[in-house]
Formats: sequence, C-alpha cells, structure tokens
Amino acid sequence: MSVVKSLVGTWKVDTNASENLGAYLKAVGLTGDMIEGASKLPVEMKWTANGNQITQTMKAKGNSHKTVFTLGDEFTETLAGGREYKTTFTEEGGKLVRRQKGTPFNSTSTYQVVGGQLVETRTCESSPPVSCVRKLNKA
Repeated sequence: MSVVKSLVGTWKVDTNASENLGAYLKAVGLTGDMIEGASKLPVEMKWTANGNQITQTMKAKGNSHKTVFTLGDEFTETLAGGREYKTTFTEEGGKLVRRQKGTPFNSTSTYQVVGGQLVETRTCESSPPVSCVRKLNKA
C-alpha cells in the first residue's frame, strides 16, 4: 500500500506533458474528433484509500468514471462504450500496475510519483503495442 499512499489526493493532467496520447487513443478505438478532444481535455484524477479499499475517480468535461478495488483482487470493470474488462491492480517495483483483459485489446497502466508528478503510462497490447505517458500535477 505504500505506492497507493503516495497517489492519494487529487491530480490534474498537464496537457502539455503528454507523450504519444493520440496514437494510444487511436489504438484503443477512438476516432479523429474524439482523439483531438480527449487530448485537450482537462482531466482530474483523484485517489483515496480506506483500509484495503482503494478508489480512483477520473473527471473530464462533466463525465466521471469511478473504479473501486482491492489490491490483487480481479474485478469486472465497465468502461466508456460499455466495454467490459477483467481488471487487477497490484503494486510492483514501486509502481501501481493496472492490468485489463478484454475485447478488443488487453492493456496495462502504471502509476508512480516521480519528482512530485504522477506519471501514468498506458500500453495497449495491440499488434504492435502502443504506449503513451501522461503527467499529472498535485491539485
């Protein structure tokens, strides 16, 4: 839980510090206008921990998505568009790792605090794999 404790709080995406986000969004199925809009949206990510229960809430342009989980326990997560994934969060090597298995792709995301910023790395396990990095600042 030490990694999770470092994430607790509210973080805002630095839209100027994203790397390869458009290519990642295309790989996961978003199209032109959706990619452009998503790339510029101010995103807020909030992490809370209550005992073993951890909550991640993402907010962007009036939409929000809440994920509640326990480290190591697989659960079914429903994302935008109704896509369902089997998701597991673990702590590995100083990072919080999220693994999602489902159709049309599997993906892995890592979260870690580096130099005071939350660094989120997402990888779509398509062929070939496509990754992006987003950096968030404490709000």
